[in-house]
This record gives sequence, C-alpha cells and structure tokens, in this order.
Amino acid sequence: MGEELKDGFSLFDKVGDSNIECSQMGDVMRAFGINPTNAQIKKAKDGVDPEGKKRIAFNRFLPVFETVKKDSKVMTFEDYVEGMKVFDRDLVGYLNSGELRHLLTFMGEKLSDDEVDQIFRWIRGRQRQCAVR
Repeated sequence: MGEELKDGFSLFDKVGDSNIECSQMGDVMRAFGINPTNAQIKKAKDGVDPEGKKRIAFNRFLPVFETVKKDSKVMTFEDYVEGMKVFDRDLVGYLNSGELRHLLTFMGEKLSDDEVDQIFRWIRGRQRQCAVR
C-alpha cells in the first residue's frame, strides 16, 4: 500500500515538486477510501500547517494519513444501505431507476449519463434490483 499511496499522492502534485497543498489532504485521503470528517481534516491541516499556506511532502503526509485512517470508520454495505434509505421517499424498500439516475447525475460526485447507463447495464446483466432494505 505504501508505494500505491505514494503514487496516488503524486497525482495531486500540480506543481511537480513532489508536494501537495495542505488543502488537498482530505481529497488524497478520500481517494484512498477513508472518509474523514471535516473536523478530522481540519485537525490534520492545523497540525501540519495552521496558516494553510504550505505544501507538504509525502513523508510528512503519511503519518497524518495513518492517524486519520486509524480514527476513521470504515464504511460497510449496511452504512450505504442506510444512506440510501433517505432517498426512499415512498418507504417501499427500493429506488426506481429514474430516482437513482437523478441521484447519480446531480448529487455528490456527479456521474455522466454514459456512466449511469453503464451501471444500469451491469445491474440488468445480473438481473438484480437496487433494493434498499
């Protein structure tokens, strides 16, 4: 994971000096599957760069990442199901494809229509419903 993390870190280096902006720390963490809270990110940034003006190297970022990772809750399938229940307005236990398409194309990290079509083809190919329990 160390080399993979270092490679991913370098993708956020927009200057080419092997550093990232402190403001990008949360983005890098999320890119590697941890879901830090805004408070965790602020605490991490304040510990590295209270003024928010510095760029940091990977060797300075890694211990911060490991600390936040240790303190972050790993999302489970059940967590995602609970999140989807918010969008089940009719309380029927599922979302219709139109509702799901709207969520995927207009909220959060927006997907393109082509990406959503690809997801729906994958689901239809397995003949499963996107059910919310």
